[in-house]
Amino acid sequence: MSSDGTEKTDEGNVVGVNRRTFLAAAGSGASVAVAGCSGGGGGDETIKVGGVYLLSGIAQALGTASANAARVAVNEINENGGIMGQDVEIEVRDHGEDPQAQIRSVAQEYGADVMIGLTSSGVTLASAPTIESLGVPFTLTDIGTPFATEPDADTYGDYFEEADGKAAFTPNLFRANSNTSHMTYGIAKFIADNYGDSKIANIGPDYAYGQQCYDYFQAYSDGLGMDHEYVASEFPSLGASDMTPQINSVIDADPDIVFTSWWAGDATTFISQASEQGLFEQVDDVFDTIGADPTVYEALGDTTPEGIHMSGWYWPTAYDNDVNQNFLDAYRAEYEGDDTTPNIPGFTGGSTYAAIYMYKQAIEAAGSTNSEDIVAELEGLTIENDPRGPSTIDPDTHQADAPCVIGETSFDADVPYDGAGLVNTQTYEITRSESKELLDGSGLGPGL
Repeated sequence: MSSDGTEKTDEGNVVGVNRRTFLAAAGSGASVAVAGCSGGGGGDETIKVGGVYLLSGIAQALGTASANAARVAVNEINENGGIMGQDVEIEVRDHGEDPQAQIRSVAQEYGADVMIGLTSSGVTLASAPTIESLGVPFTLTDIGTPFATEPDADTYGDYFEEADGKAAFTPNLFRANSNTSHMTYGIAKFIADNYGDSKIANIGPDYAYGQQCYDYFQAYSDGLGMDHEYVASEFPSLGASDMTPQINSVIDADPDIVFTSWWAGDATTFISQASEQGLFEQVDDVFDTIGADPTVYEALGDTTPEGIHMSGWYWPTAYDNDVNQNFLDAYRAEYEGDDTTPNIPGFTGGSTYAAIYMYKQAIEAAGSTNSEDIVAELEGLTIENDPRGPSTIDPDTHQADAPCVIGETSFDADVPYDGAGLVNTQTYEITRSESKELLDGSGLGPGL
């Protein structure tokens, strides 16, 4: 077990965290944190939001997009009287090399009343004991792994106690975005409805996210009664500069459909190199779980293949409602003229914006920034100011029932940059009971 409380395999991958051991070791430090967060910022005249995201490296675009969306929501709230008459301030930190230290610092030194994050599923699972020990309400806005919102340890095993456990529910951890279970269901359902049984190849990042995506996709396809032939599966390393050997292996397998789980810079690399190798001309369709982001399309420019299907937790034109339009207008006004920031929200934007307003509702309903009171209000809360339409936090799993989006790439999309976007978007929803039935026998938890 490493110094951060995570148990690792010989390859260094996090496989579980012993929560009891961690909390016992935290000792008085955890007690001080919990006592300090009962009033959050104490006697300050502001309500403090803390954020921890990856703001550098391969996932910089995702973390930055979340931070930008959060600031838009905070500014709006302050312009309209704040929360309980108090101004709201926000501080966002980079994960850095020690994310648990950053989380503790934001909670204890900055004095955050509530927190948002993160950008890495692995970091989230490894940080869950730290988050629990601090007691501060923490809402995930960017995280895919279903494990984080799966409470049924009896059925799926306790992630923190068992090497193959998949239930990592943490009492003060919530999630505002859709997750991998939901996203892969949407893709499996779309393929079942539009293509039927197919020859399918996979190519995705060689770490837990890529492997989870493919596992869930196959399990949902089986549950939907599909008889796909899985002809190839390739896992280039995260951040690989050359994916052509794996792309050529997929082409040689002659699939009808390619399933991918690339995102951010890796999605750009894959699409660019797959285009050069002629992949998109040789298959019926390509599906990507969370690659649908303006930064990806802007980077690709006119090289994006049209007509492939890409997904995300949010796409700006997928939702026709006043809250979404208000968010888009406010985001554009905030970042117009900023050459370093696209004036269109990324695919984490909707969930992050919603999370800030979710906290506003919960704090006002609680009448205080007491952590336990906020957590109690969050359970079952319906987020009214959600660009995706009102979404409700499940009281048992702490997962929002927000939809996921799938759309076709097109240069006819209404976007404020030179490049493609999504058209013909569809949103997918699924209940926990439906998910359990479809995943039955796979050993995978719904996380819904």
